Amino acid sequence: MIIEAQRYGLHPDDIDFVVECLKKGKPGIVPTDSVYAYCSLSSEKAGFEAICRLKHIDPKDAMMSIICRDLSQASEYFTQWDTPVYRLLNKNLPGPFTFILNSGNRAPAFLKNKRKTLGLRIPQHPVIKSIMSKLDMPLIVSSVINHEDDMEPYFSDTDLLISHHEKQVGFIIIDEGAEQEESTVVDMTGDEPVILRQSRHELKY
Repeated sequence: MIIEAQRYGLHPDDIDFVVECLKKGKPGIVPTDSVYAYCSLSSEKAGFEAICRLKHIDPKDAMMSIICRDLSQASEYFTQWDTPVYRLLNKNLPGPFTFILNSGNRAPAFLKNKRKTLGLRIPQHPVIKSIMSKLDMPLIVSSVINHEDDMEPYFSDTDLLISHHEKQVGFIIIDEGAEQEESTVVDMTGDEPVILRQSRHELKY
């Protein structure tokens, strides 16, 4: 199903449809404050495996992120939550940042990679806020990649996005146009934050 987002987010009927799809283990595509992303419920291994197939990656090697509603919810899924870490996250989230943290016991086992780390995202986007308001758990997310175009690896053409994915996902949410730049990625697992990928979004210390 193709869903057109409103400025304020999603129509209540569309939110209900999206939530039902996610609960059935079906992945979807959502806009974020960076690029379009695949998503599934963090409780659904089938959705996670479907995302891995779409991205052409082995689930054992997958480096995924979760979207949390807020920092309070995020604190349940990560072990690093001392004052310096919290302050840095609080200065930059919600926003187009991915923070790599050590995953905690509540993080699903199928999401834990060899390093036992997980990305945290809290996007500043009305569609994400609409969906998260109806969920009591995080979303697994990973950027949608255009494997057929090395010059433009992310989908700016929504018609192309739809034609590539309409039969492979439960829903695609289209907004006014996603960004063509991924989030800034920050590794928080060491003594000091390390920027692994710098976008135009500068980290606030």
